[in-house]
Amino acid sequence: MKAGWERDHVRQMVAVMLSTFVALWLLLLLPFDEPWNWLMVCLFLALTAASLRMLAQLVRRRRQEYWHEREKG
Repeated sequence: MKAGWERDHVRQMVAVMLSTFVALWLLLLLPFDEPWNWLMVCLFLALTAASLRMLAQLVRRRRQEYWHEREKG
């Protein structure tokens, strides 16, 4: 595998983990009875959507690489 691909893969996985961590932190630790709770809900939903999108891209890329390698072999 190429070193550039590995770097991109690691960067994407770190981004997924960080956005998931922040979303879970918002969900578990912050009090949602404050007046700014809608802002936190929107931020949580945005981070969750970003995490799911990045994870889906990663899975699709891995599946595409698998089929590409399988067609070669």
